[in-house]
Amino acid sequence: MVNTTGFLSTIKTAVKASVIAESTHLAVGTDNTAATAGDTALGAQVTIKTRQEYTEGTSDVIVSLFLNSVESNGNSLKEVGVFDAASSGDMAMRDTFTAIAKTNSIEVWMDVEQQISVVQ
Repeated sequence: MVNTTGFLSTIKTAVKASVIAESTHLAVGTDNTAATAGDTALGAQVTIKTRQEYTEGTSDVIVSLFLNSVESNGNSLKEVGVFDAASSGDMAMRDTFTAIAKTNSIEVWMDVEQQISVVQ
């Protein structure tokens, strides 16, 4: 049996809607341990905030976080996570990146992209 293109498109639309609904908060932290599929929290969370916005593409969803000049200062930010709640939430995604030495002279905008593909 072969799934139709229309059915696969419907599944992709449903998955994107679920990612958008559940990716409500982003957090940053100071741990640079490599991300794994079994991660449930950041290694050393510093700040968690409601996402600033999301962008829905054809095959992806991008959620965004903005840290202003007074947030997370004095930390060497090295990780980001996407959660479904401000506390005690489930983590959907986690990644590490080159350290950002956060000070009051730096504002940070982060986009986290989740690629979505549905195939036969």
